[in-house]
Amino acid sequence: MRAGGRAPRRKAARLANLSSRCSARRACHQAVSASASAVRDTALASVTPPAERAKLIVMRRLAPAVALELLAVGCGDGGPSAFSTGPGVTSLPQTTTGSESSSSTSGAEDSAAASASSGGLDMGGPPDFGTHQPLGCRGKIDFLFLISRLHTMTTEQQQLLGSLPGFIDTITTTFPDFDAHIMVANPDGTWTGWVCEQPHLCGQTGSCGPSAADYVCGPDTWLTVTECDETLGAGLTFNAGGNATNRRCELYGGHRYITLPGEPDPAAAFDCIARVGTSGAQPPTGDALIAAVSPELNAAEGCNAGFLRPDALLVVTAIMDNEDQKSMTKPADWYEAIVAAKSDPDSVVVLPIVPQPLVGEPAPNCTYDEGYKPKLEQLAEMFRYHAEGDVCAPSYVPFFEQAASLVGEACDSFIPQ
Repeated sequence: MRAGGRAPRRKAARLANLSSRCSARRACHQAVSASASAVRDTALASVTPPAERAKLIVMRRLAPAVALELLAVGCGDGGPSAFSTGPGVTSLPQTTTGSESSSSTSGAEDSAAASASSGGLDMGGPPDFGTHQPLGCRGKIDFLFLISRLHTMTTEQQQLLGSLPGFIDTITTTFPDFDAHIMVANPDGTWTGWVCEQPHLCGQTGSCGPSAADYVCGPDTWLTVTECDETLGAGLTFNAGGNATNRRCELYGGHRYITLPGEPDPAAAFDCIARVGTSGAQPPTGDALIAAVSPELNAAEGCNAGFLRPDALLVVTAIMDNEDQKSMTKPADWYEAIVAAKSDPDSVVVLPIVPQPLVGEPAPNCTYDEGYKPKLEQLAEMFRYHAEGDVCAPSYVPFFEQAASLVGEACDSFIPQ
Protein backbone atom coordinates (compact mmCIF):
# COMPACT_ATOMS: atom_id res chain seq x y z
CA MET A 1 0.00 0.00 0.00
CA ARG A 2 1.23 3.46 -0.79
CA ALA A 3 1.92 6.03 1.87
CA GLY A 4 -0.88 8.40 2.91
CA GLY A 5 -1.85 11.57 1.06
CA ARG A 6 0.27 14.67 0.98
CA ALA A 7 -0.24 17.25 3.70
CA PRO A 8 -2.77 19.98 2.96
CA ARG A 9 -0.07 22.62 3.36
CA ARG A 10 2.03 20.92 0.68
CA LYS A 11 -0.96 20.84 -1.64
CA ALA A 12 -1.71 24.50 -1.05
CA ALA A 13 1.87 25.50 -1.79
CA ARG A 14 1.90 23.46 -4.98
CA LEU A 15 -1.37 24.93 -6.21
CA ALA A 16 -0.23 28.44 -5.34
CA ASN A 17 2.88 27.89 -7.43
CA LEU A 18 0.82 26.70 -10.38
CA SER A 19 -1.50 29.67 -9.97
CA SER A 20 1.39 32.10 -10.15
CA ARG A 21 2.57 30.48 -13.39
CA CYS A 22 -0.81 31.22 -14.96
CA SER A 23 -1.07 34.80 -13.67
CA ALA A 24 0.31 36.36 -16.84
CA ARG A 25 -2.29 34.59 -18.97
CA ARG A 26 -5.13 35.57 -16.65
CA ALA A 27 -4.06 39.21 -16.65
CA CYS A 28 -3.91 39.18 -20.43
CA HIS A 29 -7.34 37.61 -20.73
CA GLN A 30 -8.77 40.26 -18.41
CA ALA A 31 -7.39 42.99 -20.66
CA VAL A 32 -8.78 41.25 -23.73
CA SER A 33 -12.16 40.92 -22.04
CA ALA A 34 -12.26 44.68 -21.48
CA SER A 35 -11.45 45.30 -25.14
CA ALA A 36 -14.02 42.75 -26.29
CA SER A 37 -16.73 44.51 -24.26
CA ALA A 38 -16.50 47.56 -26.51
CA VAL A 39 -16.82 45.31 -29.57
CA ARG A 40 -19.87 43.60 -28.12
CA ASP A 41 -21.54 46.93 -27.32
CA THR A 42 -20.94 48.12 -30.89
CA ALA A 43 -22.50 44.93 -32.27
CA LEU A 44 -25.53 45.37 -30.04
CA ALA A 45 -25.92 49.00 -31.07
CA SER A 46 -26.06 48.00 -34.73
CA VAL A 47 -28.85 45.46 -34.35
CA THR A 48 -30.84 46.44 -31.21
CA PRO A 49 -33.38 49.22 -30.66
CA PRO A 50 -32.10 51.73 -28.06
CA ALA A 51 -34.89 50.92 -25.61
CA GLU A 52 -33.78 47.31 -25.41
CA ARG A 53 -30.03 47.82 -25.69
CA ALA A 54 -29.19 48.47 -22.06
CA LYS A 55 -31.29 45.55 -20.89
CA LEU A 56 -29.57 43.13 -23.25
CA ILE A 57 -26.11 44.38 -22.34
CA VAL A 58 -26.82 43.79 -18.67
CA MET A 59 -28.27 40.33 -19.29
CA ARG A 60 -25.58 39.09 -21.61
CA ARG A 61 -22.99 40.84 -23.78
CA LEU A 62 -22.56 39.71 -27.30
CA ALA A 63 -19.05 38.41 -28.05
CA PRO A 64 -18.33 38.18 -31.79
CA ALA A 65 -15.42 36.23 -33.16
CA VAL A 66 -13.16 39.29 -33.12
CA ALA A 67 -12.64 38.46 -29.43
CA LEU A 68 -10.83 35.34 -30.52
CA GLU A 69 -8.56 37.45 -32.69
CA LEU A 70 -7.87 39.73 -29.74
CA LEU A 71 -6.92 36.72 -27.69
CA ALA A 72 -4.61 35.51 -30.43
CA VAL A 73 -2.79 38.85 -30.72
CA GLY A 74 -2.96 40.12 -27.15
CA CYS A 75 -2.17 36.87 -25.37
CA GLY A 76 0.38 35.46 -27.77
CA ASP A 77 -2.03 32.88 -29.16
CA GLY A 78 -0.99 33.33 -32.76
CA GLY A 79 0.88 30.85 -34.88
CA PRO A 80 0.10 27.81 -36.98
CA SER A 81 -2.53 25.33 -35.87
CA ALA A 82 -0.48 22.28 -36.76
CA PHE A 83 2.56 20.91 -35.01
CA SER A 84 5.39 18.43 -34.93
CA THR A 85 5.61 15.83 -32.19
CA GLY A 86 7.95 13.22 -30.89
CA PRO A 87 8.25 9.48 -31.24
CA GLY A 88 4.93 7.88 -30.44
CA VAL A 89 4.49 5.03 -28.02
CA THR A 90 1.51 3.39 -29.64
CA SER A 91 1.86 2.34 -33.27
CA LEU A 92 -1.54 2.05 -34.91
CA PRO A 93 -2.71 2.51 -38.49
CA GLN A 94 -2.55 6.20 -39.22
CA THR A 95 -4.28 8.68 -41.34
CA THR A 96 -1.76 12.89 -42.76
CA THR A 97 1.63 14.01 -43.46
CA GLY A 98 3.76 16.95 -42.63
CA SER A 99 4.06 19.11 -39.59
CA GLU A 100 1.04 21.20 -40.50
CA SER A 101 -2.54 20.00 -40.34
CA SER A 102 -5.51 21.39 -42.19
CA SER A 103 -8.20 18.76 -41.67
CA SER A 104 -11.47 19.18 -43.49
CA THR A 105 -14.76 17.41 -43.65
CA SER A 106 -13.46 15.19 -46.44
CA GLY A 107 -12.65 11.84 -44.97
CA ALA A 108 -14.93 12.33 -41.96
CA GLU A 109 -17.58 10.07 -43.41
CA ASP A 110 -15.03 7.34 -44.14
CA SER A 111 -13.68 7.61 -40.61
CA ALA A 112 -17.13 7.37 -39.09
CA ALA A 113 -17.93 4.44 -41.34
CA ALA A 114 -14.80 2.65 -40.19
CA SER A 115 -15.94 3.01 -36.61
CA ALA A 116 -19.45 1.88 -37.43
CA SER A 117 -18.21 -1.18 -39.27
CA SER A 118 -16.31 -2.20 -36.16
CA GLY A 119 -19.50 -2.09 -34.14
CA GLY A 120 -18.75 1.07 -32.19
CA LEU A 121 -16.23 1.19 -29.41
CA ASP A 122 -16.10 -2.27 -27.89
CA MET A 123 -13.53 -1.71 -25.19
CA GLY A 124 -12.93 -5.40 -24.92
CA GLY A 125 -11.54 -7.28 -21.97
CA PRO A 126 -11.41 -5.44 -18.67
CA PRO A 127 -11.00 -7.74 -15.66
CA ASP A 128 -14.17 -9.46 -14.53
CA PHE A 129 -15.00 -8.09 -11.08
CA GLY A 130 -18.01 -10.33 -10.68
CA THR A 131 -21.06 -9.05 -8.81
CA HIS A 132 -19.15 -6.94 -6.31
CA GLN A 133 -17.35 -3.65 -6.59
CA PRO A 134 -13.58 -4.03 -6.23
CA LEU A 135 -12.06 -3.07 -2.94
CA GLY A 136 -9.47 -0.94 -4.72
CA CYS A 137 -11.29 2.10 -6.12
CA ARG A 138 -14.53 1.17 -4.31
CA GLY A 139 -16.37 1.29 -7.59
CA LYS A 140 -15.84 5.01 -8.17
CA ILE A 141 -14.31 6.26 -11.44
CA ASP A 142 -14.20 9.85 -12.68
CA PHE A 143 -13.73 10.08 -16.47
CA LEU A 144 -12.36 13.44 -17.65
CA PHE A 145 -12.20 14.22 -21.38
CA LEU A 146 -10.39 17.16 -23.00
CA ILE A 147 -11.22 17.36 -26.71
CA SER A 148 -9.81 19.96 -29.07
CA ARG A 149 -12.45 21.83 -31.08
CA LEU A 150 -10.01 23.37 -33.53
CA HIS A 151 -11.17 23.49 -37.16
CA THR A 152 -8.74 20.68 -38.04
CA MET A 153 -10.56 18.20 -35.78
CA THR A 154 -13.47 17.30 -38.08
CA THR A 155 -12.28 13.80 -38.96
CA GLU A 156 -11.01 13.01 -35.47
CA GLN A 157 -14.28 14.02 -33.84
CA GLN A 158 -16.24 11.88 -36.27
CA GLN A 159 -14.00 8.99 -35.26
CA LEU A 160 -14.55 9.66 -31.57
CA LEU A 161 -18.30 10.06 -31.93
CA GLY A 162 -18.47 6.81 -33.86
CA SER A 163 -16.78 5.13 -30.92
CA LEU A 164 -18.90 6.64 -28.14
CA PRO A 165 -21.81 4.15 -28.14
CA GLY A 166 -19.51 1.23 -27.44
CA PHE A 167 -17.62 3.18 -24.80
CA ILE A 168 -20.84 3.98 -22.93
CA ASP A 169 -22.01 0.39 -23.31
CA THR A 170 -18.78 -0.83 -21.75
CA ILE A 171 -19.17 1.44 -18.75
CA THR A 172 -22.81 0.51 -18.16
CA THR A 173 -22.54 -3.25 -18.79
CA THR A 174 -19.00 -4.36 -18.00
CA PHE A 175 -18.93 -2.17 -14.89
CA PRO A 176 -22.62 -2.22 -13.92
CA ASP A 177 -22.00 -1.57 -10.22
CA PHE A 178 -19.61 1.32 -10.69
CA ASP A 179 -20.36 4.86 -9.56
CA ALA A 180 -19.05 6.83 -12.55
CA HIS A 181 -18.78 10.51 -13.41
CA ILE A 182 -18.12 11.49 -17.05
CA MET A 183 -17.20 15.07 -17.96
CA VAL A 184 -15.93 16.81 -21.09
CA ALA A 185 -14.06 19.95 -19.99
CA ASN A 186 -13.97 23.30 -21.77
CA PRO A 187 -10.57 23.23 -23.53
CA ASP A 188 -10.18 26.94 -24.35
CA GLY A 189 -12.35 28.98 -21.99
CA THR A 190 -14.83 30.24 -24.60
CA TRP A 191 -18.40 29.58 -25.72
CA THR A 192 -18.02 28.87 -29.41
CA GLY A 193 -21.55 30.00 -30.28
CA TRP A 194 -20.20 33.55 -30.42
CA VAL A 195 -18.60 32.59 -33.71
CA CYS A 196 -22.09 32.10 -35.13
CA GLU A 197 -23.24 35.51 -33.92
CA GLN A 198 -20.81 37.35 -36.21
CA PRO A 199 -22.36 39.95 -38.52
CA HIS A 200 -21.61 37.97 -41.68
CA LEU A 201 -23.35 34.87 -40.30
CA CYS A 202 -26.30 35.33 -37.95
CA GLY A 203 -26.16 39.10 -38.42
CA GLN A 204 -26.81 38.95 -42.17
CA THR A 205 -28.08 35.50 -43.08
CA GLY A 206 -29.80 34.46 -39.86
CA SER A 207 -27.81 31.23 -40.02
CA CYS A 208 -24.49 29.89 -38.77
CA GLY A 209 -23.76 28.16 -42.05
CA PRO A 210 -24.17 24.62 -43.42
CA SER A 211 -22.06 22.95 -40.71
CA ALA A 212 -24.27 24.46 -37.99
CA ALA A 213 -27.68 24.58 -39.65
CA ASP A 214 -29.39 23.67 -36.37
CA TYR A 215 -27.93 26.64 -34.48
CA VAL A 216 -30.64 29.14 -33.52
CA CYS A 217 -29.36 32.70 -33.97
CA GLY A 218 -30.15 35.55 -31.64
CA PRO A 219 -30.65 36.43 -27.98
CA ASP A 220 -33.01 33.53 -27.32
CA THR A 221 -29.87 31.41 -27.56
CA TRP A 222 -27.00 33.55 -26.32
CA LEU A 223 -28.88 35.01 -23.35
CA THR A 224 -28.91 31.47 -21.90
CA VAL A 225 -25.10 31.29 -21.84
CA THR A 226 -23.75 31.15 -18.29
CA GLU A 227 -20.40 32.03 -16.76
CA CYS A 228 -19.57 28.32 -16.52
CA ASP A 229 -20.15 27.96 -20.27
CA GLU A 230 -17.19 30.31 -20.76
CA THR A 231 -14.91 28.99 -18.02
CA LEU A 232 -11.70 27.12 -18.81
CA GLY A 233 -11.90 23.55 -17.49
CA ALA A 234 -15.62 23.66 -16.68
CA GLY A 235 -17.81 20.82 -17.87
CA LEU A 236 -19.34 21.46 -21.30
CA THR A 237 -23.12 21.35 -21.57
CA PHE A 238 -23.75 23.75 -24.47
CA ASN A 239 -21.54 23.02 -27.49
CA ALA A 240 -22.22 25.42 -30.35
CA GLY A 241 -20.93 26.28 -33.80
CA GLY A 242 -19.76 24.13 -36.69
CA ASN A 243 -20.30 20.37 -36.26
CA ALA A 244 -21.43 20.85 -32.64
CA THR A 245 -24.53 19.78 -30.73
CA ASN A 246 -25.99 23.32 -30.86
CA ARG A 247 -28.30 22.84 -27.92
CA ARG A 248 -28.07 22.64 -24.16
CA CYS A 249 -27.40 19.15 -22.81
CA GLU A 250 -29.81 18.49 -19.95
CA LEU A 251 -27.97 16.08 -17.67
CA TYR A 252 -29.32 14.10 -14.73
CA GLY A 253 -29.11 15.97 -11.44
CA GLY A 254 -28.39 19.30 -13.14
CA HIS A 255 -24.64 18.62 -13.15
CA ARG A 256 -22.14 19.54 -15.85
CA TYR A 257 -21.16 15.89 -16.06
CA ILE A 258 -22.88 12.53 -16.51
CA THR A 259 -23.57 10.44 -13.43
CA LEU A 260 -23.91 6.66 -13.55
CA PRO A 261 -26.17 5.28 -12.31
CA GLY A 262 -28.77 7.97 -12.76
CA GLU A 263 -28.48 9.21 -16.36
CA PRO A 264 -31.48 7.67 -18.20
CA ASP A 265 -29.76 7.61 -21.63
CA PRO A 266 -25.97 7.65 -21.11
CA ALA A 267 -25.11 7.22 -24.81
CA ALA A 268 -27.23 10.19 -25.89
CA ALA A 269 -25.90 12.31 -23.04
CA PHE A 270 -22.29 11.46 -23.91
CA ASP A 271 -22.87 12.27 -27.57
CA CYS A 272 -24.31 15.63 -26.54
CA ILE A 273 -21.40 16.76 -24.35
CA ALA A 274 -18.66 15.23 -26.53
CA ARG A 275 -19.88 16.71 -29.83
CA VAL A 276 -17.75 19.77 -29.16
CA GLY A 277 -17.59 20.96 -32.77
CA THR A 278 -14.87 22.68 -34.75
CA SER A 279 -15.34 26.39 -34.06
CA GLY A 280 -12.79 26.73 -31.26
CA ALA A 281 -9.39 28.35 -30.95
CA GLN A 282 -6.13 26.49 -30.39
CA PRO A 283 -6.65 25.02 -26.92
CA PRO A 284 -4.34 25.45 -23.92
CA THR A 285 -5.10 21.84 -23.00
CA GLY A 286 -2.64 21.66 -20.11
CA ASP A 287 -4.03 24.81 -18.51
CA ALA A 288 -7.56 23.43 -19.03
CA LEU A 289 -6.55 20.20 -17.29
CA ILE A 290 -5.21 22.11 -14.29
CA ALA A 291 -8.43 24.13 -14.12
CA ALA A 292 -10.68 21.06 -14.44
CA VAL A 293 -9.16 19.40 -11.35
CA SER A 294 -8.71 22.62 -9.37
CA PRO A 295 -10.31 23.07 -5.94
CA GLU A 296 -12.03 26.21 -7.22
CA LEU A 297 -14.04 24.48 -9.94
CA ASN A 298 -14.72 21.36 -7.86
CA ALA A 299 -15.86 23.22 -4.74
CA ALA A 300 -19.50 23.16 -3.67
CA GLU A 301 -20.22 26.38 -5.58
CA GLY A 302 -17.88 25.64 -8.49
CA CYS A 303 -18.87 24.81 -12.05
CA ASN A 304 -17.77 21.16 -11.62
CA ALA A 305 -19.10 20.73 -8.08
CA GLY A 306 -18.99 17.09 -7.04
CA PHE A 307 -17.21 15.78 -10.13
CA LEU A 308 -13.77 15.03 -8.69
CA ARG A 309 -13.87 12.67 -5.72
CA PRO A 310 -10.87 11.87 -3.53
CA ASP A 311 -11.77 8.19 -3.26
CA ALA A 312 -12.37 7.66 -6.99
CA LEU A 313 -10.02 6.60 -9.77
CA LEU A 314 -9.40 9.45 -12.23
CA VAL A 315 -9.17 8.59 -15.95
CA VAL A 316 -7.95 11.50 -18.13
CA THR A 317 -8.41 11.24 -21.91
CA ALA A 318 -7.07 14.12 -24.04
CA ILE A 319 -7.69 14.19 -27.79
CA MET A 320 -5.99 16.72 -30.07
CA ASP A 321 -4.25 16.78 -33.44
CA ASN A 322 -1.76 19.57 -32.71
CA GLU A 323 0.81 20.32 -30.04
CA ASP A 324 -0.24 22.31 -26.98
CA GLN A 325 1.46 25.61 -27.78
CA LYS A 326 -0.92 27.80 -25.79
CA SER A 327 -0.62 26.63 -22.19
CA MET A 328 1.33 28.87 -19.85
CA THR A 329 2.19 25.76 -17.83
CA LYS A 330 4.29 22.68 -18.60
CA PRO A 331 3.72 18.90 -18.32
CA ALA A 332 5.46 18.86 -14.93
CA ASP A 333 2.94 21.43 -13.71
CA TRP A 334 0.05 19.37 -15.04
CA TYR A 335 1.38 16.37 -13.18
CA GLU A 336 1.74 18.36 -9.97
CA ALA A 337 -1.82 19.67 -10.24
CA ILE A 338 -3.24 16.17 -10.74
CA VAL A 339 -1.25 14.73 -7.85
CA ALA A 340 -2.25 17.66 -5.64
CA ALA A 341 -5.89 16.89 -6.42
CA LYS A 342 -5.60 13.09 -6.09
CA SER A 343 -2.70 12.60 -3.61
CA ASP A 344 -1.77 9.21 -5.05
CA PRO A 345 -0.46 9.19 -8.67
CA ASP A 346 -1.46 5.52 -8.91
CA SER A 347 -5.09 6.64 -8.65
CA VAL A 348 -4.79 8.19 -12.13
CA VAL A 349 -4.90 6.74 -15.66
CA VAL A 350 -3.78 9.08 -18.48
CA LEU A 351 -4.80 8.35 -22.07
CA PRO A 352 -3.61 10.89 -24.66
CA ILE A 353 -4.80 10.38 -28.24
CA VAL A 354 -2.35 12.42 -30.29
CA PRO A 355 -0.40 12.28 -33.57
CA GLN A 356 2.04 9.37 -33.88
CA PRO A 357 4.91 8.68 -36.32
CA LEU A 358 3.89 7.90 -39.88
CA VAL A 359 3.93 4.19 -40.69
CA GLY A 360 3.13 3.25 -44.26
CA GLU A 361 1.05 5.46 -46.50
CA PRO A 362 -0.38 8.67 -45.02
CA ALA A 363 -4.13 9.05 -44.83
CA PRO A 364 -5.82 12.34 -45.73
CA ASN A 365 -6.62 15.06 -43.24
CA CYS A 366 -4.47 13.87 -40.34
CA THR A 367 -1.30 15.07 -38.64
CA TYR A 368 1.76 12.95 -37.86
CA ASP A 369 4.57 13.67 -35.46
CA GLU A 370 7.94 14.84 -36.71
CA GLY A 371 10.53 13.83 -34.20
CA TYR A 372 9.78 15.03 -30.70
CA LYS A 373 7.42 13.80 -28.01
CA PRO A 374 4.11 15.67 -27.60
CA LYS A 375 3.59 17.30 -24.21
CA LEU A 376 0.56 15.13 -23.50
CA GLU A 377 2.70 12.02 -23.98
CA GLN A 378 5.31 13.51 -21.65
CA LEU A 379 2.57 13.90 -19.05
CA ALA A 380 1.26 10.38 -19.56
CA GLU A 381 4.68 8.81 -19.04
CA MET A 382 4.93 10.40 -15.61
CA PHE A 383 2.16 8.09 -14.44
CA ARG A 384 2.32 4.35 -13.88
CA TYR A 385 -0.95 3.73 -15.71
CA HIS A 386 -0.94 5.26 -19.18
CA ALA A 387 -1.39 4.46 -22.87
CA GLU A 388 -0.88 6.59 -25.96
CA GLY A 389 -3.31 6.37 -28.86
CA ASP A 390 -3.00 7.52 -32.46
CA VAL A 391 -5.39 10.32 -33.37
CA CYS A 392 -5.17 9.22 -37.02
CA ALA A 393 -5.97 5.56 -36.44
CA PRO A 394 -8.79 4.22 -38.66
CA SER A 395 -10.38 2.84 -35.50
CA TYR A 396 -10.02 3.75 -31.83
CA VAL A 397 -11.25 0.30 -30.78
CA PRO A 398 -7.79 -1.26 -30.14
CA PHE A 399 -6.68 1.72 -28.08
CA PHE A 400 -9.75 1.70 -25.86
CA GLU A 401 -9.44 -2.04 -25.38
CA GLN A 402 -5.99 -1.42 -23.95
CA ALA A 403 -7.35 1.51 -21.95
CA ALA A 404 -10.11 -0.64 -20.45
CA SER A 405 -7.57 -3.14 -19.18
CA LEU A 406 -5.52 -0.34 -17.64
CA VAL A 407 -8.59 1.08 -15.92
CA GLY A 408 -9.42 -2.32 -14.48
CA GLU A 409 -5.84 -2.89 -13.30
CA ALA A 410 -5.56 0.56 -11.75
CA CYS A 411 -8.92 0.28 -10.04
CA ASP A 412 -8.03 -3.12 -8.61
CA SER A 413 -4.78 -1.85 -7.09
CA PHE A 414 -5.86 1.63 -5.96
CA ILE A 415 -6.35 2.01 -2.22
CA PRO A 416 -8.18 5.26 -1.39
CA GLN A 417 -6.44 7.34 1.28
